[in-house]
Amino acid sequence: GPGSPRTMADPMEEEEVTDDEYRAALEALQSTISGKTRAAPKGPSDLTWEQQFDRLHLYLERLGMTESVNAMSYIHVAGTKGKGSTCAFVDACLRRSGTRTGLYTSPHLVDIRERYRIDGQPVSKTTFTRNFWWLHGKLRETCEADLGMPAYFRFLTLLGFRIFAERAVDAVVLEVGLGGRLDATNVIRSPAVCGVTSLGLDHVEVLGDTVGKIAREKAGIFKPRCPAITSPQVPEAMEALEQRAAEVDGCSLTTARPLREWRTLSGDPIRLGLAGKHQELNAALAIELMRTWTRRTSPVWGADAIARLDAGTLPETWATGLAETEWFGRAQVVPDDVEDLSWYLDGAHTEESMRHVAEWFCGRVDGDETDDGGGGGGFRVARVGSPRHRETRRAHQHGVQRRRRGVPRRRLLHRRRRVRDGGARRVGRVANRGGGGGGG
Repeated sequence: GPGSPRTMADPMEEEEVTDDEYRAALEALQSTISGKTRAAPKGPSDLTWEQQFDRLHLYLERLGMTESVNAMSYIHVAGTKGKGSTCAFVDACLRRSGTRTGLYTSPHLVDIRERYRIDGQPVSKTTFTRNFWWLHGKLRETCEADLGMPAYFRFLTLLGFRIFAERAVDAVVLEVGLGGRLDATNVIRSPAVCGVTSLGLDHVEVLGDTVGKIAREKAGIFKPRCPAITSPQVPEAMEALEQRAAEVDGCSLTTARPLREWRTLSGDPIRLGLAGKHQELNAALAIELMRTWTRRTSPVWGADAIARLDAGTLPETWATGLAETEWFGRAQVVPDDVEDLSWYLDGAHTEESMRHVAEWFCGRVDGDETDDGGGGGGFRVARVGSPRHRETRRAHQHGVQRRRRGVPRRRLLHRRRRVRDGGARRVGRVANRGGGGGGG
């Protein structure tokens, strides 16, 4: 049916790898972590970030991957907040429509294979390991002597291109790692459409200390004769995006229409699988990205979808995809039966994103004693400042160890990280206060 995974013969999966073989690949991958940041070169032998980026084209050429990489159809997404969520919405809707998707995101939460999803599922250990050793061996054979091995994120991006090409996906939903202009994902030459999510101050030591400078870096993914679509931005950011679009031949920049202006075929409200008011911006951008991708690529289901969209109605498969979207670590509620509490998880790295998740958190628990949605497990929640909360706090302060069923605890998780490309997100827990955000 629409959106169901299609089976394809995969020469890389003829024989499953062992756990030891998989671990060996992960250990070899660790050797590509340089520990360097995008700072200016410290010595005469150090390359600038621009020079390192330019080498990606040489890697592709020597690997014999240039043609296969540029033959794939891309939806390329940059931004400060909401990149991953937007990509997840796009992926879910396209899969529901019957399109075979490859989704590349970063960083991962638990397993490196989360970065590579085929039809919504992380690739198998066999797919990862076989393609890893192919790439590793080819790089050592053709590049190591004079170019050296690519650093961690660039290696992972090359690996993603290899996996998606081998699995013959119809569309690659490609999330920028950091910035845009010099990000490894920007090695692609002609995406079907580019998107920019909400912009703010992030990675200022690398991207610039103003929203305008950061917007300029993000807009580095704009390509000639490629439509670009943005979420609404503050004036300084929008001006920078418009200036960059004007400099790129045939690049049209438009702003995604609000989600409220779309309707469903049944007339029911549009439901989103990701919680939080801010997700409406991400979903609205996802719709416009898919609409443009559909116009430019003409999938078999495209004509009917475009007709509905032109009438202001979402295709039924897209409405279902938006409602079914999952993105772990984003507005996620996890029950803990052992501790008798609910964990509210989200991740952010900007002040505005933290406000978004605080609003989501308070909206879920404030005045709602039964939290029975989004995986909350039906736990009762004591609202901060309520009589139940004050009673619980007094009992704790007096050393009374009570575990009454009616007074569970709650925790809001946010993750902290310094280097986006350095592996899994580090997670800290914050009790009874907002601390994460609706980021990408």
